[in-house]
Amino acid sequence: MKRIYISLIWLFIFLGMHAQQTSDSLTIMTYNLYRDFLLNTQNSRIPEFAKVILACEPDIVALQEVRGINNLNKLKKATGMEGKRYNTLPFYGIGMLWHSRLGTPTITTHRMKALKDSKDKEDRAFMTAEFEDFYFINSHFSLDKNDRLQMVEAIIDFAQSVSKPVYLAGDLNATPDDLSILKLLANRFIILNHPKHHTFRSDNPQKLIDFILLYLNNAKTPTIIDRGTTDFPKEYLEGLSDHLPYWVKVK
Repeated sequence: MKRIYISLIWLFIFLGMHAQQTSDSLTIMTYNLYRDFLLNTQNSRIPEFAKVILACEPDIVALQEVRGINNLNKLKKATGMEGKRYNTLPFYGIGMLWHSRLGTPTITTHRMKALKDSKDKEDRAFMTAEFEDFYFINSHFSLDKNDRLQMVEAIIDFAQSVSKPVYLAGDLNATPDDLSILKLLANRFIILNHPKHHTFRSDNPQKLIDFILLYLNNAKTPTIIDRGTTDFPKEYLEGLSDHLPYWVKVK
């Protein structure tokens, strides 16, 4: 009986250690939901988006091209996650999902007007969510290179003004050699994506434009446990969006 009792004690200790190790990881995901397909509205695709998101098992998700508050609310319900959104155009914008176990973040939004000579007249924005141990930024960058640099400068200013690590995720409309990405890297951001994991277009991905980056802010560089898109069939994913989802799990 004594041996059984001791064995049970060690089992509980092991399970407790395992739970602690599991809680030390964080999975970040980004997904551009692409606004509309002909005769296939985003509203009708919400259950499928939820399946993809749940398969990636994220703790927090950056969403772009969210079409209306109802779609975000349906995603929240289907995934069991909390969420917020911000419109950059009527009924169109960016949003976030996160697991309640991360706590309730303080969310702020920074709107960026297109520059006067911009080739992309759409206003852009980035959302910041402050959690206990880190900040999370979601953005959808402009198609105009100067607008992107303006956005990057604002994000760098923010990251340098806080003391916690800052994760940045989103559709940055730029490849790794773009000036906007190089400026982030020159200011102590690091890319967590695998460079050969292309995300655009979903029917024939040849570019990496959906990023997950990290500004360490004196924290230790995290260990990347795993990263990628999903195992869903290509035909299934290209029927949902012109972007592939991307996730990174760090310890």
